[in-house]
Amino acid sequence: MAHEPRVSGFSIVRGARELDYPALESLRSLLPLAEEVVVVAHCGDEETLEMLRSLGDERLLVVPVDWDEGPRGAGRTLAWLTNLALARCRHPWALYLQADEVIHEADYDRIRRALERYDGAGAVDALSFRFLHFEGSYGYVNPLRYRRQCRLVRNDGRFESVRDAAGFGRADGRRLRTRSSGARIFHYGWARRPDVLKAKTLALARLYHDEKSVARRWGALPAARFGSADLAFRWSGRHPAVMQTRIALGGLGRVSRRGPLDSPLLRPRFYAMWLRKWGVLPRWTDASPR
Repeated sequence: MAHEPRVSGFSIVRGARELDYPALESLRSLLPLAEEVVVVAHCGDEETLEMLRSLGDERLLVVPVDWDEGPRGAGRTLAWLTNLALARCRHPWALYLQADEVIHEADYDRIRRALERYDGAGAVDALSFRFLHFEGSYGYVNPLRYRRQCRLVRNDGRFESVRDAAGFGRADGRRLRTRSSGARIFHYGWARRPDVLKAKTLALARLYHDEKSVARRWGALPAARFGSADLAFRWSGRHPAVMQTRIALGGLGRVSRRGPLDSPLLRPRFYAMWLRKWGVLPRWTDASPR
């Protein structure tokens, strides 16, 4: 019988109900792969803490932390919190999901096979996942956002969350050695009502900027500015099973397109975004709506 490496899951969450994070769906998608799941939550957010307790799984360890005491600027708060959760993980591999990310059950065996393949390979530090970024609704995917990120790392003290907690790096500064897991992560961070997306953007911006700067830069923008799917393509695949109830309940409204045809390929903004990604045009500022 093949050896199956032991895995800890971990995550961070704040404002799960207020900002409509699919946090429970995320954790439910993580539990079949993990022997424990560590979640760092804001100690003053009783609604989120109660939501996490409602999951009723003994493998879940909720760690209340005062998020406002963390380092400010450059997204360091999120990496700090992620590393707090990682430090509580006990097993040789640690699988990280943010509260708006979900693993598809069809990919569980791919992840297990990748773990079995690379567990004994000392030259492999982490496994990467391909991302599907849903935009405006559950039926549109934006290819302009990051395509891959590392989410599964060896838990031996040599690796840490970096930058804004989107990925991991080696504590010694050397390059992270990665392989593909062959699996996907369904990212629903931008599949919310426009008013909720605006509230989420403001909440994240406060991790980077003071309140006055946030209000000046984003406060006056209409909510509709945050719910556009102009740069996304239609997607007709099958969502993870844990998301089916949420998707069936809907509540996102009808996604409208600006322009005559239902394709971002005819919109100059689509190509401008690619030029920004390639560094030809100035890049976005941190935490700005993209």
